[in-house]
Amino acid sequence: MSSTRIAPIQWLRALAATLVLLIHALESAKSGLITVTGEFAPSIPNLAVFGASGVDLFFVISGFVMAQSLSNADRNPWDFLAKRWLRIVPLFACLSVIYMMIMHDPLTRVSAFMSITVLPILDTDGYHAPALYPGWTLGFEFAFYMLVAIAMRAPRYRVEALLALTIAVAATGGFVHPSWAPARILLNPLQLEFALGVLVWLAWRKGIAERIAAPSLVIGIALLAVGLTFGMTDSLDVSVKAATAGISGYGRTWTWGIPWALVVLGVIDTAPRGRFERILSRVGDASYSTYLIHPSVIALLWMVRDHIPTKSVYVFSLAFIVASTMSGLAVHRWIEQPLLARLKRRRPVSIRRAPALA
Repeated sequence: MSSTRIAPIQWLRALAATLVLLIHALESAKSGLITVTGEFAPSIPNLAVFGASGVDLFFVISGFVMAQSLSNADRNPWDFLAKRWLRIVPLFACLSVIYMMIMHDPLTRVSAFMSITVLPILDTDGYHAPALYPGWTLGFEFAFYMLVAIAMRAPRYRVEALLALTIAVAATGGFVHPSWAPARILLNPLQLEFALGVLVWLAWRKGIAERIAAPSLVIGIALLAVGLTFGMTDSLDVSVKAATAGISGYGRTWTWGIPWALVVLGVIDTAPRGRFERILSRVGDASYSTYLIHPSVIALLWMVRDHIPTKSVYVFSLAFIVASTMSGLAVHRWIEQPLLARLKRRRPVSIRRAPALA
């Protein structure tokens, strides 16, 4: 079964995108986009940063999906990487151009260059985020894809090989900090969250997930509640700088990665039953478009901030999430799908004569 047809994965993608929208809505409100009249749920200390865990959920989902892909038909690693690049980068570059045209901050050449390379190949000790700033996570995705490509060369037990590779690079990242930024992203404790997704896939494929679904879901939600209310580390830095430097990897995995992996394990065998699930699936289908277009929505809002009628952070956040989700659905329908269809027609079916990975 194709991973794209596993309905709960699409529901979880919709949830992950919504969480990212939430934290960026709150950050925008706090930075002065609206005149906030009150705090956002001050009695729940970590609720304001909970939206950052949408990234952790995305990483767990990606680990699951790539394990499913690896278990299917025999593939050429270079063909796989080319398909991933075509799936992710053209839309990212296109929406980066749109963002650059309307944003209110100046851009650096390095940031614009990363709209094509995704990985910060020009960076050393520092890190320049892409012009379209949510693209920092795509560097982690591509680093993980490289591990998937290497695992494809294993004669047997490819998913298990991927799991071992991912755990190894994440563990190495705990004490090795390369000076080249792409190497820091590869050797990064956050890679553990992809490994969690691979573990969930193994449990699902072996039929374990169905047997432990209920306790997994309950424990996952309980751990998320603990992380929200008390935090599971002394200080969890959810900034891009901390993530790309390898500072926050273990803390984020402990606080958000493991609970979300348990939630995925708990819902992965849930069958769709009605209209609400179909709507969630559509939102999940468009989650990548939503993830990339919402900074442009924020930039547009800054242009009209004097005319935003509400001062309530709750109303603003809800309106922003709805507007960004609708924008994402439109981009998915009118830009992403036609772009992918055209690229699929134009690229060769296979490049099996390409040299194998060493």
